[in-house]
Amino acid sequence: IRETIADRELETWMLIDRSPRLDFGTASCEKRDLVLAASAGVGLLTAKGANRVGAMLLRGDDLTPGPPRQGRRNLLAILDRVLATPRQDGAGTADLGKGLRQVGAMAPRRGLVVVISDFLTDPDTWRMALGSVALRHSVLCVQVVDPRDLELPPVGVLHFVDPATGATREVNTDDKALRSRYADAAGRQHAAIAAAIRSGGSDHVVLRTDGDWLLELARHVTRRRHRAEMTAGRRTR
Repeated sequence: IRETIADRELETWMLIDRSPRLDFGTASCEKRDLVLAASAGVGLLTAKGANRVGAMLLRGDDLTPGPPRQGRRNLLAILDRVLATPRQDGAGTADLGKGLRQVGAMAPRRGLVVVISDFLTDPDTWRMALGSVALRHSVLCVQVVDPRDLELPPVGVLHFVDPATGATREVNTDDKALRSRYADAAGRQHAAIAAAIRSGGSDHVVLRTDGDWLLELARHVTRRRHRAEMTAGRRTR
């Protein structure tokens, strides 16, 4: 059976990171809540008319694809899958490179790819895969961030547990030098993430658990629309 898809219809793939490290948050919500909100926002913006939205959930090495379909019911099913992902320690870190390669293989037709993650893995493991996807598709990377990803408060001795691996560490957050080293390392890490995303030609939006995610998405849409209008204006001159 041949299924014809009009060129004007947009096909969107969302690569959604639901690894255990996102089951964390110290502000108004957890990062997993922000992932759900971003998925809903992107879905509502793109799933209009005859546009099709698909999603691939990434948890450790496990990939759960859902083919692009039309309609509100499909979007609600995607959000339900994101919401129903269980909390589970030791599932491992997300393999973004693997997920991006799989999305690239399943989306041969030019469209939009949205990656929703905290990107807290080595950029060298996903940089090339992201660039390859961006050669064919428009790519938006939505990075979810908690304030504790960037700095530690002075609240005494804390017992940290990595939900992805189960590793533990005891840290004295009253140590000013330690907090300074943490902030410096976190700053370098997030700068490297932003540089890796930009080097592949992808758009980058940062959503924080202590911020207004809806406002940030609206700002991105406004900037992108303005950029498209400017480009169209130069072409008509």
